[in-house]
Amino acid sequence: MKDQPIPVFYDSGSAASTQYREAISGIRGAAQRAGEKITLISEAEDYAWANAPDVSIIASDSMPYISRILAELRRLKKRAVLAALDADQFGAGVSCATPSRREETQQMVNYLYQIGCRRFALVGYGLNSINDNFRFHAVMSALAALGIEPGGQDVWRWTDDPQTCIDAFLRASPRCDAVICPNDTFSVLLINGCRGCGIRVPEDLYVASFGNTNIGRYYSPSITTMTMDMPEVGRQTFSVWQFQSSQPFNDASVKITVPGRLLIRESTANRLPDGAVSPVNYSMEVDPWYFSDVPEPLTRLENCLSTRDDIDMRLLARLMDGQSYEAIAGALFISDGTLRYRMNKICQILGLRGRAALTDFLRTQLRSENPFAEWIQR
Repeated sequence: MKDQPIPVFYDSGSAASTQYREAISGIRGAAQRAGEKITLISEAEDYAWANAPDVSIIASDSMPYISRILAELRRLKKRAVLAALDADQFGAGVSCATPSRREETQQMVNYLYQIGCRRFALVGYGLNSINDNFRFHAVMSALAALGIEPGGQDVWRWTDDPQTCIDAFLRASPRCDAVICPNDTFSVLLINGCRGCGIRVPEDLYVASFGNTNIGRYYSPSITTMTMDMPEVGRQTFSVWQFQSSQPFNDASVKITVPGRLLIRESTANRLPDGAVSPVNYSMEVDPWYFSDVPEPLTRLENCLSTRDDIDMRLLARLMDGQSYEAIAGALFISDGTLRYRMNKICQILGLRGRAALTDFLRTQLRSENPFAEWIQR
């Protein structure tokens, strides 16, 4: 078995997100520790299906792509393990390791209810995104358990352009006190739109979402969010693959869920629940989110921040603080050449040229004079 690489099928849209990159990284690390190798296969590549092992891995949230890969595997009586996506909707023989999205969503809704929110709006859920649809129905279910059923005027979804969703929400002069978005990037886009309409977050409106991205952490106000341990999801995906590969072919499936954690931040005024209310237990087109111009700068920034090491973060903090290159190099104990190499690498990833363009971009996107100030003293 170890002579044959494990195929990990992915699509470029999903792979553009930090979450799926982290999941794939977790798969690769677990495979290496077990003496296995993986081979990444994109939607643009041909694959010799006759050589497919008994069990393959799929890392994607594109329904058309997943359906196509599953059809090929089932034709050959092969099985699949989904990374970071619930397999329940795909029928027999499909296993998965996934964040516990339903539990995360219930925890988020319960938190907002505990801090006094009663009028909820759901904004930014893509009709063609598997993850967004699952999250949307989980939010509606959690609200229903609390006796809250948002009407059509409190739900804004989108098909082709996420900006239309934000514009519609803002035109409606919403009467809600809390908005739940499907991801941190959409929360940032929404708060930017609110600023232009004089709606203050968190003074007039609480905003919360999912993902615990770097942009959500460094944006001002920082975003209340749920963590999603995607490297662990990747490691558990490989564990499921190992187990299934050791079993004879059958239609049985395995599902592992990885728990998340609530991070309370500025977009909900850092409010802690007072404990007065007990928690309550209880076929698509291609998702255009990854190809839209609206979230693209934030996606680019998240991809950059997610791959920075401590030296880069300390460099950015001092750069935003207005320190000279000479002072920064001295404080970080690096040469001027190393500093400029790191700067150029960051600018290249972001598609920018020069210090002024970089600092302007960061301040504009994260709405803070120095979003990385915490790194100066490290």
